[in-house]
Amino acid sequence: MGKVLSSFGNGFVGSVSKSIDNVIIPLANAGESEIGFGMPVAFDEDKIGAVLFDGAEMTAADFIGVTVRNPAKPPSEYGKSEGGYAPGDIMDVLVRGHIVVKVVSANPGPAPGDPVAVLKSGGRFTAGSETTKLPLTNARYSSSADASGLAEIVLDKRNVI
Repeated sequence: MGKVLSSFGNGFVGSVSKSIDNVIIPLANAGESEIGFGMPVAFDEDKIGAVLFDGAEMTAADFIGVTVRNPAKPPSEYGKSEGGYAPGDIMDVLVRGHIVVKVVSANPGPAPGDPVAVLKSGGRFTAGSETTKLPLTNARYSSSADASGLAEIVLDKRNVI
């Protein structure tokens, strides 16, 4: 007897979710700590690598993209779909296209078409435009968050050449 699935998750954090029109560039992790998959990044001071995006110190124009899950590191290697790039590692960074990110709980959660924001403390993705959040000018939600808090976002224009 067959079964009917009533809901589907959005995938894994940092997974590219649609392949058409994506632009992914390599950048070194120029920070002093690991940068997880699906995290927002910005250029470092020398503009030769990337660091974790800091919504308290940076502007929306500083945001360049989202770290992409490395396909050479399967989810089973990290247990619960966690992983990242160590300092000095070359990271894949999506600068235009669709990607799955972890969304900090917002009430109500994001809906397709809503602008993407980053918390000013902690650099996590969220929805809304309160003073504790920095809205990104080139990103929108293209799905609602699933039960795990994962949602698809689209970067519709590049902040980097």
